[in-house]
Amino acid sequence: MTIEGAWSVVNPALLAKRRSFLRACPHRCVHDVPAILLLALGAILGCNKSAAIDLPSTGGGTGSGGATATGGLVGSGGGAASPGGVTSIGGASLTGGVTVVGGIAGSTESDGGTLPGPTQPLAVVTIASGQCDPIEIAVDATNVYWTSYGSGTVMKVPLAGGVATTLASGMTGPLGIAVDATSVYWVNQGSLVPPVAGSVMKVPIVGGMPTTLATGLSSPVAIAARAASVYWTNGYTVDSTGYTDGTIMSVSSDGGAPIVLASGQVFPNAIAVDGTSVYWTGLAVPAEGIVMKVPLNGGPTTVLASAQAKPYTIAVDASSVYWANYNDGTIMKVPIGGGAIVKLVSGQPIAPGSTGIALDATSVYWTTGSGGSVMKVPLAGGVPTTLASGQATPDGIAVDATSVYWVNRGVLDPIEGLDPSSGAVMELSLK
Repeated sequence: MTIEGAWSVVNPALLAKRRSFLRACPHRCVHDVPAILLLALGAILGCNKSAAIDLPSTGGGTGSGGATATGGLVGSGGGAASPGGVTSIGGASLTGGVTVVGGIAGSTESDGGTLPGPTQPLAVVTIASGQCDPIEIAVDATNVYWTSYGSGTVMKVPLAGGVATTLASGMTGPLGIAVDATSVYWVNQGSLVPPVAGSVMKVPIVGGMPTTLATGLSSPVAIAARAASVYWTNGYTVDSTGYTDGTIMSVSSDGGAPIVLASGQVFPNAIAVDGTSVYWTGLAVPAEGIVMKVPLNGGPTTVLASAQAKPYTIAVDASSVYWANYNDGTIMKVPIGGGAIVKLVSGQPIAPGSTGIALDATSVYWTTGSGGSVMKVPLAGGVPTTLASGQATPDGIAVDATSVYWVNRGVLDPIEGLDPSSGAVMELSLK
């Protein structure tokens, strides 16, 4: 039996997660047997420490009601929908030489002066706790939305915290998530054993019956929504040996026949969209990785960056595309029309497949996954800032006009696995 087959038998719901892990490091990580065994043990036990996790279809788990952290650092984190319908998966981490928000103020007077005094630390607020492996996140003017991979649910909570509501349950491997004015959209990665095809789904923001927009998909990973359409990446066909059959697809948000925008892609994962194009990252082999784009209605694909060191995130603004390379710990950008690639941050310990990236008008934000930090750097580059540290596996991240939001997947013990009560949704006010 293959390793993948063994994972299927032990815990079918976790096979999709392993497929994401292999896609993140297709020919490097598979040779790291101890790491795989540890990952397998933690994931197998994970949110399945009990026989079942019963989350109601409404009501959901309760958040902490806006409890604040008592000092320390603060931050934002991983793989989420950005303003304007942009979604992203992946991210990066930073260590050493960073600027810490909240530390010691250095203000002195010119005569006699005063001793430096501590500034008021920015507060990280838990707006939903007790979540089972929350993984991706999106935000609108009233709520935060997320997918919980471990419990197969799609959730929401008010921006200020409160009672978390279950919008959908019984999903198989929910991953990427996006939101527009009326609906929440997500992809279900599916599984091999039992055989469950991947799908794209939506549900009204106010709750109701989920609708399937596309099914029969091969390992969908990330999703974006814009202008009455939904866009997503299909990683690869389950029985593929060459891993060159990934696709970029779209469908009307009202349903209909899905459209293939680009085919023959190698491990497409993160996705973002603007008014003219769809952008994605691909884990090409042996060229390490690429950043691509295609017109919204399909057509010739354009390579924006090649020979990248495993890009696993993406976000876009009016002028540039941004991503993180986890093999060499860099945060990168390139003009949306192509051109010179700029390195914003380097030498950072970026975690594959467990980090995210988001943008606002001034900064790039990301999470560090197992590094436990939330970071930012100016759009033009510069000294990175630690917004939060000591987080429990931060992943998906989103930002709005006032705050940064992220999910903490939870505390992962090498023996006990992922603590099913330790996942959380976090907020940091930037104003």
